[in-house]
Amino acid sequence: MTASRTTLADVARLSGVSKTSASMALADSPRVAAETKVRVRAAARQLGYVPHFAASSLRSQRVDAIAVVVPHDTQHVFSHPFFIDILEGVLTKANENDISPILSTARTASDESSAYSRILRGRMASGVIVAAASTTDQNVAAIADAGYPVVVVGRSPKLPGIVTVGVDDQGGAQLAVEHLISVHGAKRIGHVSGPLNHQSAIDKRVGYVQALSDAGLELNPRLQYEGDYTEESGAAAARALLPEIGNCDALFFANDQMAVAAMEFFASHGVTVPDQLRIVGYDDHPTLRYSHPAITTVRGDMVEVGVQSMTKLMQLLAGDTDVENLELPTELVVRESCGCP
Repeated sequence: MTASRTTLADVARLSGVSKTSASMALADSPRVAAETKVRVRAAARQLGYVPHFAASSLRSQRVDAIAVVVPHDTQHVFSHPFFIDILEGVLTKANENDISPILSTARTASDESSAYSRILRGRMASGVIVAAASTTDQNVAAIADAGYPVVVVGRSPKLPGIVTVGVDDQGGAQLAVEHLISVHGAKRIGHVSGPLNHQSAIDKRVGYVQALSDAGLELNPRLQYEGDYTEESGAAAARALLPEIGNCDALFFANDQMAVAAMEFFASHGVTVPDQLRIVGYDDHPTLRYSHPAITTVRGDMVEVGVQSMTKLMQLLAGDTDVENLELPTELVVRESCGCP
């Protein structure tokens, strides 16, 4: 049965519910039980059903608005340069094509689903870009099951079939750690990761571990700290690792915000960077390049990630069935915090 011949009644019949319940389930109504939503979405996926509100947009190829879903609270989103760069890229490409972007964030840090349900209920967008979803977030699949074309920012191995655009985080992390080893002779290297329920943090940690393994160096659990990409967690990491600094040559941070905050904490406690401790960050956002000492970091073009995410979504909205995932390269930007002149 093809999508053009499948009706809501077919989905309702296969899932054993009424048409009204099937419609409400696909719209993520809070009045429908979670188990019913799963069953209805599975039936829709099996039958290739596209809900009317998405199908009409695809048939007309007329796109007035797209949604950018960031399942974090607004304060978190606008305090992170990572998100600002992605939004800049998305908005630039959307403006070029006279498309209105709708930004949807979560009501609270613990209510990520609210960022998605607002889009499902409103039905104002023709397609969706999702940024910074956790690896356990099932709402991305629900958006796709509801018939929306979806592009996810970042590698998403748990979402086969959904188009992704990101940067080579594993390769970037390896570059950073290999530089500390090969150029500076560091042997005891710690890592402050991002939240390890996010793929970008997982990939950076994999790159860090791989670089140590390739060099035959020990992975010391006492030099590991899981942060959350905020300045506060960078300072907390420095505080936790301070007793180990005598047994540590260098630290690799999963983003620059944590690295800069840690450097400030270390400086206030008499630990000099890079003389006593070498530090490398990640992201190379302009606002953080002028730390003291200037931070060595890994650059990934997140503005271009935003541009390419919007480009891929437009291809999906135009009916292209051969849209491929894209992973942009990363590069090491050498400054002073690692010990280079």
